[in-house]
Amino acid sequence: MYFGTNLVKLDAKGRAAIPARHRERLHVTSGSRVAVTVHPLGESCLWMFPQHEWERVAETVANLPPLNPQNAMLQHVLFSNLYELELDGQGRILLPQLLREHADLANGEQIAIVGMGKRFEIWSEAAMQAQNRACAKAASEPGSELSADLMNLML
Repeated sequence: MYFGTNLVKLDAKGRAAIPARHRERLHVTSGSRVAVTVHPLGESCLWMFPQHEWERVAETVANLPPLNPQNAMLQHVLFSNLYELELDGQGRILLPQLLREHADLANGEQIAIVGMGKRFEIWSEAAMQAQNRACAKAASEPGSELSADLMNLML
């Protein structure tokens, strides 16, 4: 599982260094290969999966009945924007321009690589800060309730 937020600099060529603490696991589980696509609900971030995890997700999404319009939209968004990438010898991935534009990632600026369990999210630093504030605000809204599953996790 992958957790935590790491800020890394996107270099002038659009390369981002995967945090060292995640590289070994990615190498062992996925041969240093990842799949990167846009957020399926239009958030201004990217989803990055270790290759083995992407294969599981892709199989599930591909098997959804395509005549359901929402399934077809999900398949289109995830698959048409997907890039399979390999970490270079220095542990970096080259994010394609299309993906950088979607997530407002600017060369030379800090980006956030966020472990979300079985996948990562990639945000601009500013968008990540805004997302954190929005999540905190939504959780504190009157009437905001945790799902029963989350309540069971509370110790």
